[in-house]
Amino acid sequence: MRFLPMGKGLSPVEAMLRERGAHHLATPGNWEFGRLVLDPAYRAGPELLGKCVFLAVSHLAREFTTGYAFASCTPVLSRLYRRFGFSVIANDVRVPGEEKPYHLIQAAVSDVLETSASTDAERRLARELARQPLAA
Repeated sequence: MRFLPMGKGLSPVEAMLRERGAHHLATPGNWEFGRLVLDPAYRAGPELLGKCVFLAVSHLAREFTTGYAFASCTPVLSRLYRRFGFSVIANDVRVPGEEKPYHLIQAAVSDVLETSASTDAERRLARELARQPLAA
């Protein structure tokens, strides 16, 4: 999973937020979630995806001040990411080079941690990381 810091003009999602009048969300401490690439041989279902999301997001939360996560994705992936606490901000986002519209999604990083945790140890870590201050 690739993360880009918001509020620095590096994230393509920042432009999408500006177009929607939500530029105030593109602030330091918020992050764009980029591509998660898994070899097809390791795509074993939602449990594996949840583990990958938890590992990536827990690393992010340990290393940086975190608030919210944003992403642009296909409608199918949008439905999948709702399992991890994301909600749709916009469902008519145009992405250069793509015919069909994408969805713009958001979630509190603490919610992603909580919903992707699958073991008692992960749930304890998620609660510990959630107690850290959120970005302003």
